[in-house]
Amino acid sequence: MILCFVLAAVVLALGGFLAGRASTTGGEDCAELRKLTSHKQREADALNGPDGDRTEWLISLRTHAYLIKQNPGCFTAEDRAKAQATLDRFEYWE
Repeated sequence: MILCFVLAAVVLALGGFLAGRASTTGGEDCAELRKLTSHKQREADALNGPDGDRTEWLISLRTHAYLIKQNPGCFTAEDRAKAQATLDRFEYWE
């Protein structure tokens, strides 16, 4: 009987650990995402000019915004709001 209680406690603890790990807002995964979004922002900035390719600029800009929007646990509310505003602004832009 005691073994069942111990086993149940271990299973619950493991489940809590895994649930907490899945909802974390930091760590290596977020660091990699922030690095990637920073790269996409620089890429978009480099394409935004008189000689830049407007289509590639738009793709880079929207990719940057989608990376933030689709990973809310890794970015601040301000970052997510700016990403959404960017997507709204350039939704049908050509």
